Amino acid sequence: MLTTVRCRTAQSFIRLSRKLHPVKKQALETGSGAVFAVGQLLRDRRLRKPLVVPGAGEAQTRFKLVHTLEEEALDHFIYEGLPATPHVEDAEEIALAWLQEGCDCFIALGDDEVLDAVKAAAARSVSRGRTIPAMAGFRRVPRRKLPPVIVIPTVGGSGAASLSAAVVADEQASRLVIEDESLMPPVAVLDPELLADAPRDKVADAGLSGLCLAVEAFLAAPYGDSRTQQMAAEAAEYLFTSLEPCWNSGGSAKERGDLLTATRLCGWAATAAGGGYARALIRAAQTVCGLDFRTACGAILPAVLEKYGSYAHNRLALLAVLADVADAGSRSERAEALIGRIRNMVFRLGLPDTLEGVTAAQAAEIADIAAAAANARYVSPVVWTAEDCRELILRLCTAEES
Repeated sequence: MLTTVRCRTAQSFIRLSRKLHPVKKQALETGSGAVFAVGQLLRDRRLRKPLVVPGAGEAQTRFKLVHTLEEEALDHFIYEGLPATPHVEDAEEIALAWLQEGCDCFIALGDDEVLDAVKAAAARSVSRGRTIPAMAGFRRVPRRKLPPVIVIPTVGGSGAASLSAAVVADEQASRLVIEDESLMPPVAVLDPELLADAPRDKVADAGLSGLCLAVEAFLAAPYGDSRTQQMAAEAAEYLFTSLEPCWNSGGSAKERGDLLTATRLCGWAATAAGGGYARALIRAAQTVCGLDFRTACGAILPAVLEKYGSYAHNRLALLAVLADVADAGSRSERAEALIGRIRNMVFRLGLPDTLEGVTAAQAAEIADIAAAAANARYVSPVVWTAEDCRELILRLCTAEES
């Protein structure tokens, strides 16, 4: 009871803070060939020298981007050698390169890990000595105007392109989460053609990340905040219909465009409403066990929703209707239909519904990290202790203690 009172009180102040600092508007450039408009976007905003940060394996898209910058005769600097999985030190080096080269904005080109690293670098570039680990948490970025970040995602669904947060791994593989309204990228270029050749594992990672954001944002939205709930529901519907085709065969242009629309919607909704225990447990499982997001999410997200039980049935039943999953039956039946829809999608993506190889000792560590991260920041249907989190993870474990 004391934990619940403490968490709900803190969450009330966080909600008030979000209300006083509403989600910023984001300029969008959308449609096939949108990447070729970047040069004009920079000129329209009187930006003269971007630091371009391409992800590993983005040679073709990088060529298109550089071509449009050269056509507009814009000076630019390309940050070379970013690893496939950027860490804190990479973000620090990006910030240093931005200062040394005299750039006035960033262009992030790649998956959500690249976008997050560049957002963290933008915060670091104006931090006056405060490191990225020191900014981890809620609203710890110095109150200074960040240089503009233009994001060009090459996978869809994750929410990173519109989320006011950045997740970066440190040297110990712990996920550092920086949450601040200043991290919302002011410009997003959403070109469905850039998603055509995305690796299947990245498609699944990004899509399930977005689905987790959308569902938990819907559950966390304050009563009466119909706009946030509508955006979260639309994001979930787009993900339910477009993720699997894009994972199977690259999808049609419309399906890739729908994934990018889901990216914008779930990022905005999560910024407005926050997260929940599923996201906290997934990040903790990544930290402790090195699991990729899709594997952890496929097991944890439906299990968390199921464990909420009747506390979440009203919201999940409404989400089932708005996301066009189920429109008949009792509230509990519609809630179960939504959870079943997630489980079926996870199965068709070839992902396990358990946390294979996770031991009881690791489950305890995951639970402690997740409870500390979620309590008291995230608004969920019910407040859990570390023991509640541990019980859920233990049910999903398959490994015997050595």
